[in-house]
Amino acid sequence: MIRVLLETGFLVSLNPKDRNHEWAMNLLKRAKDREIKIFISPASLVELSLILKSKGLSEEGINRVLTAMESLITRYVRPAFPDLTFEIVSGAAKLRMKYPQLSFFDSIHTATALANDLDYHDLDEVIRDVIKRERE
Repeated sequence: MIRVLLETGFLVSLNPKDRNHEWAMNLLKRAKDREIKIFISPASLVELSLILKSKGLSEEGINRVLTAMESLITRYVRPAFPDLTFEIVSGAAKLRMKYPQLSFFDSIHTATALANDLDYHDLDEVIRDVIKRERE
Protein backbone atom coordinates (compact mmCIF):
# COMPACT_ATOMS: atom_id res chain seq x y z
CA MET A 1 0.00 0.00 0.00
CA ILE A 2 1.31 3.42 -0.96
CA ARG A 3 1.63 5.85 1.97
CA VAL A 4 0.69 9.33 0.74
CA LEU A 5 0.90 12.77 2.26
CA LEU A 6 -1.96 15.14 1.59
CA GLU A 7 -2.14 18.73 2.77
CA THR A 8 -4.15 21.90 2.45
CA GLY A 9 -4.85 21.56 -1.29
CA PHE A 10 -6.62 18.29 -0.62
CA LEU A 11 -8.64 19.75 2.25
CA VAL A 12 -9.74 22.76 0.18
CA SER A 13 -10.68 20.41 -2.66
CA LEU A 14 -13.20 18.63 -0.46
CA ASN A 15 -15.52 21.57 -1.18
CA PRO A 16 -17.92 20.36 -3.91
CA LYS A 17 -17.54 23.76 -5.63
CA ASP A 18 -13.76 23.42 -5.91
CA ARG A 19 -12.33 22.63 -9.36
CA ASN A 20 -10.26 19.77 -7.87
CA HIS A 21 -13.14 18.16 -5.97
CA GLU A 22 -13.27 15.06 -8.19
CA TRP A 23 -9.53 14.52 -7.66
CA ALA A 24 -9.95 14.72 -3.86
CA MET A 25 -12.90 12.33 -3.88
CA ASN A 26 -10.93 9.89 -6.04
CA LEU A 27 -8.17 9.87 -3.42
CA LEU A 28 -10.72 9.06 -0.71
CA LYS A 29 -12.12 6.22 -2.83
CA ARG A 30 -8.62 4.85 -3.44
CA ALA A 31 -7.98 4.95 0.32
CA LYS A 32 -11.26 3.16 1.00
CA ASP A 33 -10.21 0.49 -1.52
CA ARG A 34 -6.88 0.22 0.34
CA GLU A 35 -4.81 1.29 -2.66
CA ILE A 36 -3.31 4.12 -0.62
CA LYS A 37 -2.96 5.05 3.04
CA ILE A 38 -3.67 8.73 3.64
CA PHE A 39 -1.53 10.83 5.95
CA ILE A 40 -2.63 14.44 6.43
CA SER A 41 0.03 16.99 7.23
CA PRO A 42 -0.78 18.32 10.71
CA ALA A 43 0.26 21.83 9.65
CA SER A 44 -2.46 21.79 6.99
CA LEU A 45 -5.16 22.02 9.66
CA VAL A 46 -3.59 25.19 11.04
CA GLU A 47 -3.04 26.57 7.53
CA LEU A 48 -6.64 25.88 6.54
CA SER A 49 -7.94 27.52 9.72
CA LEU A 50 -5.91 30.65 8.93
CA ILE A 51 -7.20 30.68 5.33
CA LEU A 52 -10.79 30.41 6.52
CA LYS A 53 -10.24 33.15 9.10
CA SER A 54 -8.67 35.41 6.45
CA LYS A 55 -11.79 34.93 4.30
CA GLY A 56 -13.87 36.34 7.12
CA LEU A 57 -15.36 33.17 8.56
CA SER A 58 -16.38 33.32 12.20
CA GLU A 59 -15.04 30.81 14.69
CA GLU A 60 -18.42 29.08 14.45
CA GLY A 61 -18.06 28.94 10.67
CA ILE A 62 -14.53 27.55 10.89
CA ASN A 63 -15.75 24.92 13.32
CA ARG A 64 -18.56 23.92 10.94
CA VAL A 65 -16.21 23.66 7.94
CA LEU A 66 -13.62 21.56 9.81
CA THR A 67 -16.29 19.30 11.33
CA ALA A 68 -17.88 18.75 7.89
CA MET A 69 -14.47 17.93 6.37
CA GLU A 70 -13.69 15.44 9.10
CA SER A 71 -17.10 13.83 8.66
CA LEU A 72 -16.62 13.50 4.90
CA ILE A 73 -13.11 12.05 5.19
CA THR A 74 -14.03 9.54 7.89
CA ARG A 75 -16.88 8.18 5.75
CA TYR A 76 -14.11 6.76 3.59
CA VAL A 77 -11.05 6.32 5.77
CA ARG A 78 -9.39 7.12 9.08
CA PRO A 79 -6.41 9.22 8.01
CA ALA A 80 -3.15 9.23 9.92
CA PHE A 81 -1.59 12.48 11.17
CA PRO A 82 2.21 12.42 11.40
CA ASP A 83 3.63 14.12 14.47
CA LEU A 84 4.73 17.74 14.19
CA THR A 85 8.13 17.56 15.88
CA PHE A 86 11.19 19.72 16.43
CA GLU A 87 12.85 17.67 13.67
CA ILE A 88 10.08 18.53 11.22
CA VAL A 89 9.99 22.25 12.05
CA SER A 90 13.78 22.64 12.05
CA GLY A 91 13.95 20.61 8.83
CA ALA A 92 11.39 22.97 7.32
CA ALA A 93 13.61 25.95 8.20
CA LYS A 94 16.56 24.27 6.49
CA LEU A 95 14.41 23.62 3.42
CA ARG A 96 13.34 27.29 3.29
CA MET A 97 17.02 28.32 3.35
CA LYS A 98 17.82 25.94 0.51
CA TYR A 99 14.59 26.52 -1.47
CA PRO A 100 13.38 30.09 -0.90
CA GLN A 101 10.37 29.41 -3.15
CA LEU A 102 8.87 27.25 -0.38
CA SER A 103 6.34 29.05 1.79
CA PHE A 104 6.29 28.54 5.54
CA PHE A 105 3.53 25.93 5.50
CA ASP A 106 4.75 24.28 2.29
CA SER A 107 8.15 23.76 3.89
CA ILE A 108 6.50 21.98 6.83
CA HIS A 109 4.48 19.76 4.48
CA THR A 110 7.69 18.98 2.57
CA ALA A 111 9.67 18.19 5.72
CA THR A 112 6.81 15.99 6.95
CA ALA A 113 6.82 13.96 3.73
CA LEU A 114 10.60 13.57 3.78
CA ALA A 115 10.92 12.67 7.47
CA ASN A 116 8.12 10.09 7.29
CA ASP A 117 9.05 8.64 3.88
CA LEU A 118 5.65 9.52 2.42
CA ASP A 119 4.80 10.00 -1.25
CA TYR A 120 3.48 13.47 -1.93
CA HIS A 121 0.11 13.26 -3.69
CA ASP A 122 -1.19 16.81 -3.30
CA LEU A 123 -1.40 19.62 -5.85
CA ASP A 124 1.65 21.80 -5.19
CA GLU A 125 4.29 21.38 -7.91
CA VAL A 126 6.92 23.28 -5.90
CA ILE A 127 6.64 20.79 -3.04
CA ARG A 128 6.68 17.87 -5.48
CA ASP A 129 9.85 19.22 -7.12
CA VAL A 130 11.66 19.87 -3.81
CA ILE A 131 10.85 16.38 -2.53
CA LYS A 132 12.12 14.87 -5.77
CA ARG A 133 15.37 16.86 -5.50
CA GLU A 134 15.88 15.95 -1.85
CA ARG A 135 15.40 12.25 -2.56
CA GLU A 136 17.85 12.13 -5.47
